[in-house]
Amino acid sequence: MICPKCGSENVNIELVQTGGRTARHGTGLGGNFNNMMRGTTALMTFGTSNLVWKKSQGTQKEKIKTQKMCLCQGCGNTWKIK
Repeated sequence: MICPKCGSENVNIELVQTGGRTARHGTGLGGNFNNMMRGTTALMTFGTSNLVWKKSQGTQKEKIKTQKMCLCQGCGNTWKIK
């Protein structure tokens, strides 16, 4: 690959993160019931059951967008690969 600015062949190609999204989903009926029973048990055991029984927090998904970018080592010019 050749740099369009200086003509050097000393070029690195990298994947660069350009954007991302995080989608969260709730705990649902089963998770809410689990959290309610956890709280009731914690009241009866003075909070010691919370050391073992963890809270339901739902699920999370991430989508990350990446793009190929070139970086010239001679002049520092960057450009996208199409």
